[in-house]
Amino acid sequence: MHMIEAVLTYRPCGTGTREPVTIVRTADPRVLRTLRDRLLEEANQEAETWREVDPGVAYLEQTEAQRLAKILEHFLPDEELEPDLRLVSPQQEKSPAGGRG
Repeated sequence: MHMIEAVLTYRPCGTGTREPVTIVRTADPRVLRTLRDRLLEEANQEAETWREVDPGVAYLEQTEAQRLAKILEHFLPDEELEPDLRLVSPQQEKSPAGGRG
């Protein structure tokens, strides 16, 4: 099974090292979905920015945004967020034994 996590890092400048320092990491699906949604929003905004300037570049940016959406959908599917709904008939609501008696 795959695992995806977000890592916030700090890259110190002028201290003689360029190795990133991890500040925090998380695999919390709510945080990852929020990050995913924001990244997709930025990608779509970038494509929209180019729409009036250069439609060719806008097309490329939109294609990249769609590709990013497909990749992230694989790792962070939304079906886990959907409620488990079921149809309850009026008869089942009235009877505490599920409609029997």
